[in-house]
Amino acid sequence: MISVKSQNAMAEVLWYLKGIKEDDINKIPKDIIKFIKQNASKEYICTFDYNKPLNELDLLEDTRGIIGILCYKYWCTTKEQKEMYLKKLNSNEKNYQIKMNEKYNPNNLFKNNNQKINNIQNDENNTKMIEYKESILKRIITKIKGLLKAFTKK
Repeated sequence: MISVKSQNAMAEVLWYLKGIKEDDINKIPKDIIKFIKQNASKEYICTFDYNKPLNELDLLEDTRGIIGILCYKYWCTTKEQKEMYLKKLNSNEKNYQIKMNEKYNPNNLFKNNNQKINNIQNDENNTKMIEYKESILKRIITKIKGLLKAFTKK
């Protein structure tokens, strides 16, 4: 059983294949295209502009992976093309890891939190307590009630 995510990715791959040259499609074995067609989602609707390059299309990650495999196995025909493709993939992976390391670096992860805590502590130090004063009417009523209680106890 194939997941919905994978079915959607295969639907996007089919949609992508409709926009490329027939020669490139013919390089892919028929059984692979048949497998993709059989397992593609029938409900998932794909629409993207064929005039845009692949990296600008809003595709699922699984779709990008499947297209990447097709490119490496069937469209990169020479050894040099395959090596350049792998170098590009490795370069992209390194750039991605650098970005993730900067974003989620354990050394920097709590820096912003410490700054926020310091700001909160400074705000607490600058905050003064407001003295609550009862209204005059309320104080008079309280005094009268106290006096009434005192007289009724005697």
